[in-house]
Amino acid sequence: MSSALLYRIQFENDETAFRQFYTEHVFKLFQFAFTFIQSREQAEEIVNDVFLKLWQNRSKLNSIDNIQVYLYVAVRNTAANYLRKVKGVTIDLENQVVHHFYLSPDPEQLLVTDELRRKIEASIDGLPGRCKLIFKLVKEDGLSAAEVASILDISYKTVTTQLTIALKKLEEALRPSLPKNFSVSFKKNAE
Repeated sequence: MSSALLYRIQFENDETAFRQFYTEHVFKLFQFAFTFIQSREQAEEIVNDVFLKLWQNRSKLNSIDNIQVYLYVAVRNTAANYLRKVKGVTIDLENQVVHHFYLSPDPEQLLVTDELRRKIEASIDGLPGRCKLIFKLVKEDGLSAAEVASILDISYKTVTTQLTIALKKLEEALRPSLPKNFSVSFKKNAE
C-alpha cells in the first residue's frame, strides 16, 4: 500500500495520498520521538517537521530504499539535533523511558487473561531502556532487527542480543503464570 501512496505523492503531488501516508505512520513515529524528547508538543513538532520535509522533497521519494527506516532515522536525527541544541545533551539509548507498549490483539492475545496481560506489560516495563526500545520497535512497530540496527545506529548483533535478553526476561517473569504445557513463541521478524 505504501508504495502506491508514495508513487501518488511523488508523481501526482497527491495531498490526499500524503495525508493517508501520514496517518499510517504518525503514531508510531510520535511514540519514537517521545521516547527521546519526553515532551508531547516537541515530539509532535519533530514528527511534523520530518513529514513536512518529506513533502517538500517528494520528487526524490523513489531514491529512498526503505521508507520506514528513513522516517525513523529522520525522527531520531531531528530529536538528537533538538536535544543537542536546546538541552545540550545527546541521545542515550541506555536510559530511555519507553512508553506506549501495547500488545496486538490477535487470536492468541484474546486468550490471555487480564492478570497475565498486566504481568506481561509489567515485565516489559521492567526491561532496561535500550532493551525495551528495541523490543518495542521489533514487536510493536513490526520492524526487522536489521531495520532497528539502522535506525538506532547500532550493530545487528546488539539488536538480536537485546531481543534475546528481553525474551528471556519475559519468559522468566511469565513462567509461573503459564500452564506447564503452555509454550510461548515469539516469531522473529523477517530480515
